Amino acid sequence: MLKQRLHGKSGVTAINTVDHLITELEHGLVLMVTGAPLIIADGLRSDGVKEVQIGRKRFSSVRLARDLINADSMIVMTHFEAHEMAGFGGAIKNLAMGGATTVGKKGQHACHMEVKHDSCICCGSCEEICPEGTISLPQGKASVAADHWIGCGECMTVCQERTIELDWTSSINPFMERMIEFAYGMTKVHDGRISYISFLTNITPDCDCSPWSDASIVPDIGFLASTDPVDIDQASIDLVNAQVGLSGSMLENNVEEGEDKFRGLRSFTEPTVQLSYVKEIGLGSRKYELVTL
Repeated sequence: MLKQRLHGKSGVTAINTVDHLITELEHGLVLMVTGAPLIIADGLRSDGVKEVQIGRKRFSSVRLARDLINADSMIVMTHFEAHEMAGFGGAIKNLAMGGATTVGKKGQHACHMEVKHDSCICCGSCEEICPEGTISLPQGKASVAADHWIGCGECMTVCQERTIELDWTSSINPFMERMIEFAYGMTKVHDGRISYISFLTNITPDCDCSPWSDASIVPDIGFLASTDPVDIDQASIDLVNAQVGLSGSMLENNVEEGEDKFRGLRSFTEPTVQLSYVKEIGLGSRKYELVTL
């Protein structure tokens, strides 16, 4: 496992191996329960790095977790969900973010951020949750040290006034292209030795890295398996969009069968960018045959 943004019972973000192991214990995800040992694949402070040459539009090389690269093969298990920046979080995103080191994640999230001081109520939520101490409240208004911002987005998720925001008009498509190039780097190393399993259950409107959950936007669908990260994501999108949205959830638009649930949640995202760029980069195929078991 590579270090992601996980939260312990205290709500504190885990950002190094020790914090993650403590979080694992707090949630009971120990060897005797899971049957599999937890291995933090990029080292104590994300210094277990291997640089992989890819020669693509956004990156000439990507910095990936060394122990994942050294693994004989991989099974990528993904909880499919909606996502504020990517539109949806599926196998591609899991492979890209899960395989990246801290520096790699920062590279993927190198987006322009805006702070709307007029709407800041100085609640301090952003300052409290920031894992890097990047945010301060001088003169009672949020201020972000851009040079030290790691792009985790925790501040945006807790800001009820939407004071801290990305520049959605210019940041989203490049972010998704950078993400896909990291996923491409992982598949290049493990050519033909990766399988994918996606859980289409409890499909939430936000990424699992948020320290809360919300009501599912559609009914549970089931599980998918594939050897291609692109076709499993395409199938996941199609199956979610084929559902009727659940009342009382965050999904208030595009709730009918066949309507785009992800744009219904957030009109500023374009989920298909992920799947259109993969054709250019050669990551996989959007064509699939759905076999029901």
